[in-house]
Amino acid sequence: MPPKKSQAKTSTGSGVQSNKVLSPELMTLVNKVPVNPVTGLPDVARFMEENPSEMEKLYQQLHKLNVDPTDSDLDSFNYSELKSTIAHESFWVLQIEPMGYVDAAGKPVEDDSAIHKPGVKPTFVLYCYDDAGKYRVTSDCVGLPSADLVLKTIKRAIAWPSAPLKPALPWFLLISIKFSQHVDALRPFLDSLPKPFHWRLETRQEAEGVRDGVDEINQKHIPMSMKLAEEAKLAGNQAFAAKNRPVAIKAYTEAINHLHDVMSQNPTEEQSSKAKKLMAICLSNLSATHLLPGTGQAAEPALKAGKTAEVADPSYAKAYARQASALVILGKKDEAIETIIRALKRKDLENESGLVDRLIELLTHGKGLSDDEAIFKQWAIDLIINDKRPFVKSLMDVKGEYRRRIDAQFAKFPKRS
Repeated sequence: MPPKKSQAKTSTGSGVQSNKVLSPELMTLVNKVPVNPVTGLPDVARFMEENPSEMEKLYQQLHKLNVDPTDSDLDSFNYSELKSTIAHESFWVLQIEPMGYVDAAGKPVEDDSAIHKPGVKPTFVLYCYDDAGKYRVTSDCVGLPSADLVLKTIKRAIAWPSAPLKPALPWFLLISIKFSQHVDALRPFLDSLPKPFHWRLETRQEAEGVRDGVDEINQKHIPMSMKLAEEAKLAGNQAFAAKNRPVAIKAYTEAINHLHDVMSQNPTEEQSSKAKKLMAICLSNLSATHLLPGTGQAAEPALKAGKTAEVADPSYAKAYARQASALVILGKKDEAIETIIRALKRKDLENESGLVDRLIELLTHGKGLSDDEAIFKQWAIDLIINDKRPFVKSLMDVKGEYRRRIDAQFAKFPKRS
């Protein structure tokens, strides 16, 4: 437990907690976190993805610094000592957002229809951020938060914020109207804080204005994020053509991150569709980059990217082709065949000649459909009748271009009377 405030005097003698300090090395790391070119805020998620080992060091130290305070810690904190930290017209906002659903065991429920099943509950995150866009604290909860949790979240934001932020008070605290039922429980503590601190609930008009403002900002940011994604994709294509794997991976990953930004900004149906299609292309290209021959070839990441591309746009043929190539490298040829079959069973992909070529190549061990009648018919008999592999039954359901090619091959041979 961190020392009491009387044991952690600052140079001004205010008694404000000062033990939550990052090492100089990690402060340098924090300062390296790039700014998102669209939002203007630190892009921690992207930096974490690109610098996993450095971020692991940071999280380990943050974990040590951010040990949750006990109720006693928060109740005994001398909030009046923070009066000197109040900056004129500084403000914080306390908000709450839904975060999905969990089952009775606390595991996330993906299917929205499952919310009607017994034991499934909604989850929420409470968060407080300042006028610089920094999150002072977050609190997760299952079910709607109690007044005690809301009050504790406010106290933590003030006295025990996330490192490297320090204890402080704002000039003004705006509390979401969604917490209106807890006002009576919050008032005694909030009214006891030193002036000029003041607070209030947001009005319904402000709540509507926030939503409208967010939508307006999103509509400005979405085209910019799409443009940045296109530019990063082009850079990736150029690096791929030059067989520069590291540069291509970085560029395609950047494009994918920009598209995640688009999807997080409440896009229109048309914008969402465009972003998902471009996402599938970038993921497929990323998969192809991992599959480039030579040092650094990595089939597992290639397979993962291909699967994610399929989720983004199930009608994108190359998503399946990339998965199949990765599975072959991993020695999972039957799964590669199943992947191509899954694609060709789709009505919108059943005539994709490239996928049909790949399927025939896999089924014939690269030999193609033989023009020798005896060899071809024996192959067909072995596949249809003798082959007991799981994918054979699904193969019989494939129509379109594959079926036409098989029928055309049979038609080459004279019928016996």
